[in-house]
Amino acid sequence: MGWFGTYMGIMGGVARGATAASMWTGNMIYTGLQNARTKKEIRALYQHAADANFQNRAVAVLPGINKQQLLLTAGEPDDNDVYDYQSQTPTPALDYIWGESDNPTSVIVSGGQNKERVLALIPFVHKAQAENTPVIVLHTGNNELQQMIKNHSRDYEFISRKDCFYDVFRGLPVDDIAFLLYETMPKDTATPAAESLLRALIEVLLLTDGKITLQNLSAFPLISLKVKIDAMKNCGQLAGDDYDEINHYCMAGSSDTDAVRIFLNRLNRQSEAVYGKPLSKFSNIKRMLNQKGVITIDVGSSGNELLVSLVLNHLLLLQSQGKEFAVLMDNIPISKHDKITDVLRGHPYAVSCQDFVSSLFGGEQRGDDLFSEITGNVNTTVLFRHASGTTCQKWSEHLGKYRKIRIRYNISQNNAFMNTSNSRGLSVDETDEPRIRAETLGKLADGVACIHSINGVLIAEVKD
Repeated sequence: MGWFGTYMGIMGGVARGATAASMWTGNMIYTGLQNARTKKEIRALYQHAADANFQNRAVAVLPGINKQQLLLTAGEPDDNDVYDYQSQTPTPALDYIWGESDNPTSVIVSGGQNKERVLALIPFVHKAQAENTPVIVLHTGNNELQQMIKNHSRDYEFISRKDCFYDVFRGLPVDDIAFLLYETMPKDTATPAAESLLRALIEVLLLTDGKITLQNLSAFPLISLKVKIDAMKNCGQLAGDDYDEINHYCMAGSSDTDAVRIFLNRLNRQSEAVYGKPLSKFSNIKRMLNQKGVITIDVGSSGNELLVSLVLNHLLLLQSQGKEFAVLMDNIPISKHDKITDVLRGHPYAVSCQDFVSSLFGGEQRGDDLFSEITGNVNTTVLFRHASGTTCQKWSEHLGKYRKIRIRYNISQNNAFMNTSNSRGLSVDETDEPRIRAETLGKLADGVACIHSINGVLIAEVKD
C-alpha cells in the first residue's frame, strides 16, 4: 500500500471471513449420527454441523452488537451461527471495506445518513489516490463529501458556485463542442439540422469572442446568425471556403432555430443556478487528471437533467480520449440517465445513494436489469439502515442464502423388568435461510452498517 495509506492510518487486507462453504452436508451429518457409537463421536458431529453453519453463513459482528436485537440469532446456543469478529485496529469497518487489495475496486453505499455514507467512501477515494488514479466525483451539493476529499486526496478541484466555474468547453475543438451539445439535447430535438446550426454558431463565436461558454451560446440571437455571417464576410473576417462552410451549416439548420434556442437557454439556466456567472476562477479538468487528483462536480439537484447529461457526455468524451479515472456518484438518480452505465463501465466506481434500489426505478431501463449490471461488478456493498421494506427485501435477496443444518437427536432408554430397550430418534434438516434478513437491515443502529464482500458479511459501526 505504501506510505500514503500508512500515513492516513488505514490498513487494508486485515479482514478475512470464511470464504469457502463447508464440506459437511446434512446427509453426511445424518449418516454419521446413525453410525455413531460413542458420545465423543456424537459431539464431534454436532461440532461439524455448527462449523458448517458458521462457514456457510459467513457473517460476523463486532463485540457489543446485539445479535438477537438484529434478528441474527434466536438466542438459543445451538442456533447461533454468527462469528464474533475480533479486530486489533480502531477502524475495523473501514479496514473491511478496504479489503485485501490496494487497487481501487467498485463499491455501493446505500442507506443511512449523509455523513455515514461519506465515511464509508473513504477507502475508495483513498485507495485510488494512493495508486495514482484520478477520481471524478458527481454530487448534488454534498459539502461533507468535499471535506472528506480534502483529507484523502493528493490534489483536488471543486466545481461549484463557491469554487471553480465549470469550464466544460475549455481547450476543445469545434467537433468536440458540437458533439457535447448535440448529445446533450433532448432526443426529440436532436436532429441533424440542430447539429448543423450549433456548429455554425460555435464557429462564429470562436471568431468573435475567442472562446465558447454556455453564456455566450445562449446569449447570441440565433435569428440574426445568418446576418452576422454575411457581415463577417463583408468585413473580411470570413472568406472563401470558410464562409461557404459556415453559411451552409447555418442554412441547413435554420429550420431548428427555435429548438436550439430553447435548449441552450434551458441548459444555461441550469448551469447558472448551480455555478453562477463565470468570473475569474475556471476549472481545468484535464490538468487535474494529469496531476492524478480528485475533481468534484456539483450538479445542483437531480432535477437539472440537462446539466447532468452534459457532465456525463463530457466524461464519455474524456473516456473516448483514453483518459483513465475512477468515478464516484453521490445521490445521482441512475434511472434518469441511461448514460450513467456507459460512464461506469470500464472504470472503478463508487455509487452512494440514500436508497440505491429506489434510484434504479422510474427510467426507461428496467430497474432489475440496472441492479444486476451495476452490482455485478461491485466488490463491496455497504448497507446502512433503510426505511423501505421493499429495499430491505431486495438487499436480503442479493446477499443470498445459506444451507443451515439443524439436528434433532434423542436417545430414550426403557429398563423395565423383562423389557429393556433403547430407541434413537434422529432427524437432520437442511434448509435455505437468508444470510441477512430484510428486517435486520431495518433495525441497524445509526452508524452501523452491513458490509458485504467476497469474504463474507461484517456488521460493524463505520467510523474513522
